[in-house]
Amino acid sequence: MKKSEMQTLRQYVGDLDAIFGIKDYTCNDGPARGMRALDVKNGKGLEMTLAADRGLDIPCLRYKGVNVSFAAKVGLRAPSLYTEDAGRGFLKQFNAGMLTTCGITYAGAACEDGGRKLGLHGNYDNTPAAKVAYETVYEGDEAILRLRGEVREACVFEENMLLTREVRIHTEKNAYQVIDRVENQGFEPTPMMLIYHINFGHPLLDEGARIYVNSGHVEPRDDFAREGLAIHDRMEAPEIGRAEQCYFHTGFPAQGFAMLHNEKLGMAAALRFDAKALPLLCEWKCMRAGEYVLGLEPTTSGVLSRVEARANGLLITLEPGQVYESGFEMELTDDAALIEEYKKMAN
Repeated sequence: MKKSEMQTLRQYVGDLDAIFGIKDYTCNDGPARGMRALDVKNGKGLEMTLAADRGLDIPCLRYKGVNVSFAAKVGLRAPSLYTEDAGRGFLKQFNAGMLTTCGITYAGAACEDGGRKLGLHGNYDNTPAAKVAYETVYEGDEAILRLRGEVREACVFEENMLLTREVRIHTEKNAYQVIDRVENQGFEPTPMMLIYHINFGHPLLDEGARIYVNSGHVEPRDDFAREGLAIHDRMEAPEIGRAEQCYFHTGFPAQGFAMLHNEKLGMAAALRFDAKALPLLCEWKCMRAGEYVLGLEPTTSGVLSRVEARANGLLITLEPGQVYESGFEMELTDDAALIEEYKKMAN
């Protein structure tokens, strides 16, 4: 959407919110009751929902009417229903969606660290964002839909970490950015872990769909993943009771890149991220019936526990006042020539 075209467009459309914009509302039914959410449409075919009460994560994304994100059977649930309970508490709240952010001071597998029990993937996604605001801004002639908010992880006598998030949705192309800034506002060095749990679902995810990644190395997590290493980049049909397979991608150039392409639909989702800030990408290939999902998850410190991240030399510690910036960009496209160009970016 170009600013220079808006006055002409108003001759045809009285309220431009009919074409693009942000709708702010509260959910009224079921486990999501009372949650604040925001629906965004860019006027070019990109539509998404952001959950203000789930850290400004993204439960749903559609491209030209086609669902892109995975919606788990637990549905979207209010954070008041969350209890940590090792790994089970997170999974009972895990709507997945397009984005579930894991962190801030711990993420990955549940563990005990320094006498403290840490649950699966941390508390971020079950914390309401504060100071949530949105507006339309302009970069040159292009309108950008911008949403902002902040999530604090704090405990008396312990950590005080603040994540400030900005989500920017373009209106001249089908792309959006998530830009995060974590600041240690405490007075002691504090561990920091972030995982961007980005989850693709049907019909973009389907048998025959394929991923392209510009990593230099791929490592299977376990023996079952090793069995499927030769076809880790190809998606299969759902299978009842099938175990998940995880692959760890490392050795990226300065900009990490991963793309899911569904040739039958003629659509692709291309993910870009700063590989210095997010040096590892976990590929979560879950071809299990009912949990049929592909996760492409850029992360600061891997998806194993905080104890293992420290032992592997991957754990980041922020000094008092130190700031860490990260995030990603996702582009949706059905441009066949562009998709072919993007395939060349992968190794």
